[in-house]
Amino acid sequence: MGINDYKFPIMITNSREVYCKELKNIHYKNILKYIQNNDDDNLCKYFELLINDLCETDESLNYIDKFLILIAIRMVCINNILEIETPSKIKNTLNIGDMSKTIIENFSPNTRTIHCQKDIKVEIGYPNIISNRDIIFNKIHSIEVSNEKVMFGNLSEKEKDEILSVLPASLSKDTFKEIKKSEIYKEIKLFSYYYEEGKKSDFYFSFDSTKNFQLLKSLYTENLNNIYYYEYICISKLHMSLSDFLFNMTPVETVLQVTTLSKEIQEQNKSKSAATNKNQSPTPGLGSPR
Repeated sequence: MGINDYKFPIMITNSREVYCKELKNIHYKNILKYIQNNDDDNLCKYFELLINDLCETDESLNYIDKFLILIAIRMVCINNILEIETPSKIKNTLNIGDMSKTIIENFSPNTRTIHCQKDIKVEIGYPNIISNRDIIFNKIHSIEVSNEKVMFGNLSEKEKDEILSVLPASLSKDTFKEIKKSEIYKEIKLFSYYYEEGKKSDFYFSFDSTKNFQLLKSLYTENLNNIYYYEYICISKLHMSLSDFLFNMTPVETVLQVTTLSKEIQEQNKSKSAATNKNQSPTPGLGSPR
């Protein structure tokens, strides 16, 4: 840990705690680029890389841990409010911290062991990685053959394929059938929201990778033009270097700096207007993000 690195604690499953470095503007900018380009595959990979880069720990992180870490990063480094607007233009304001608390309080490993053949055991549960697709084999935690156990969580896709290719075809069928028994897996009610006037719906954190990913994506969605606007203001008005803006500032710090500058200019304009007490042409300002 460098002397200039600030780390904040994040509570994860099984009463464990990890420390995480802050999300910087360069990270957030990359996330928003993937979202704007609808590149969900690479966004998932980037989330995994981001966790490895910012969260230095010897703990073995499960799927829920990774989700909790990304929620905490969003809450600390961007803001702690999620706004959801439905197709019927109903706006819902949600506290992100409540989501983390709910997941931790209701967490269950949801693991099961399948005895596919006499000497083959497969342990399944929540997915090992963040994914926008609900892939069956991402939910395999380990395979044990003749008392030799292989953990799938840290294997590459190529290594997984090599192992699965030498196992009986019936393994896929048995695993698929067991995972599809969704009623055995506990869903966690995260929040309720209004989708129409007077009509309410519940959102559940579930065993479905696709559904969980959509929530994660919504937590980080913002107009990319906002970042470019803040970048311009910080460089041209606050005289920061591009490097400082990208690598040394968090999104929440950026908004604070720009908001403070905007208020300062507004106060200056009011003072000038009061001093002259005359009609003037519009005074300069910063405009606003879209």
